[in-house]
Formats: sequence, structure tokens, C-alpha cells
Amino acid sequence: MFGSEAVTGRTILVVLEPGDGVLEALVQACIRFGVTDGYVPVFLGAFRELTLIGAGEPPADEDEPMPESITVRNCEGQGTATVARGSDGPLVHLHASVGAKGDSARAHSGHVLSGVVQYPTEVVLVELLSPTMERRPNARARGLATLTFPPE
Repeated sequence: MFGSEAVTGRTILVVLEPGDGVLEALVQACIRFGVTDGYVPVFLGAFRELTLIGAGEPPADEDEPMPESITVRNCEGQGTATVARGSDGPLVHLHASVGAKGDSARAHSGHVLSGVVQYPTEVVLVELLSPTMERRPNARARGLATLTFPPE
């Protein structure tokens, strides 16, 4: 375990419009407002489709990172994210839980790979002034890139 006290800056309200790419629009919001480090405590809306890391069936090894993805269409849900510095700009790491409208709101949750907004999606973006955050491969997490920052 490691940790650091976070110093917050601005709180920015963002609305993603129908047809927006979810991750692309979040990155554009970060760029527009100059947010290089932050988090998203509120992310809620409806999506034409959302592709998550996951599968329709249980994996053979639940401890292994999921190699598959699932696309949920016509769904509603909520999520949360971190924003860290990347070599090409802000990296948005978003997880969401959504229910498929056409499947009695059957839920799917996981890391968001892509998505398209169906109805306006409400986002609250909080800027972090410190610490600076990055994502780096972590051998203790089976090589997945995980959040890092200078510990106190």
C-alpha cells in the first residue's frame, strides 16, 4: 500500500452529447480545461453502446486479466475514472456499470474500452494539483498498467 494526500483544484462540469465517443470526449474535456491529473466522481448517462473488458460467461481463471470484451447496446449506467499523465496527453481510466435496456437491465461492469453516447451524459471532473499521477506496468498486478504517484 502507498498513498498521498491529494490537493484538489477546480471542479468542472461536462456534458457529453449524443454521438460523442465516450473516452475521446473525456480526453478532449481534460485538454480543453488543462486537466492533466484528476478524477471523475460522477459519470452517468445512456449509451448507444459501451464496450467493456469482460465476457458473457465466467472466465476459466478469475485471477487472470480478462482477454475478452463485451459490447452492451442501448444501456444506461454510471461509472468513475482517474485521469493520469500520458506520453500523448491525459489518460482516462474509466470503469462503468451499465444495464442493457433490452435485456431487463441486465448489468455488466468493467473497464471501458470504448463507447458512444446516446443521451446527454453528465460528468463531474475534479482536477488534482498534486500529486502527479501516471500509469505504469506493475509486476505485482500481472503486468497491468496501474496508477502510480510519489508516495508521502
